[in-house]
Amino acid sequence: MATPAPHTADTLPTQAPDPQEGPADSQPALRNAQVVGTGMPLLEERAPTDAASEILARMRRVRDADIAFALQLRQQLGLSGNDLAAVTLIQHCEAKGTNAHAKDIAHQLGVTSAAATIIVDRLVALGHVARTDDPADGRQRILSLTPSTCALLERATQEADRALAELAATLSTRERTRLTTLLDAVAEILDAGPAAS
Repeated sequence: MATPAPHTADTLPTQAPDPQEGPADSQPALRNAQVVGTGMPLLEERAPTDAASEILARMRRVRDADIAFALQLRQQLGLSGNDLAAVTLIQHCEAKGTNAHAKDIAHQLGVTSAAATIIVDRLVALGHVARTDDPADGRQRILSLTPSTCALLERATQEADRALAELAATLSTRERTRLTTLLDAVAEILDAGPAAS
């Protein structure tokens, strides 16, 4: 038996034109064309904003999940939102091999130097952060996470990290490249900040 010819844009079934819409030849060629078996319109027919809307919806889903995860982590560590943000900043600096200072926390959180110092003092008192003199700048103190806090963070995030690593392992090299490129582009857009009012 001969294999049926695959559907193309020219052979896809279309609905009869609505008499109220005028002659069929006045409508776009793919106006009523649908992907066979799905009921979904062809990509050429979809509104230009559809793709952006889908991406934004999933970005919001990831953002909401990240917020919920951070809230649970705050509760486990007994930290406020600013405290956790400061701890996370110090953790990121250590991962990159750079030094974290109180001024970095002030810049990241958008608070004054005095407010950043209060946050650091609280984290030191709670046993989460240690301060040491900065040999490159005697006016600055290097901030680092204590071993106990590093262990707490590792235990709290290891399950999520493991699941994400397993998910990444299922992607091909090309898929990982496309995903990282997309995420980098999204980050650059968000780094630009909101439009000025």
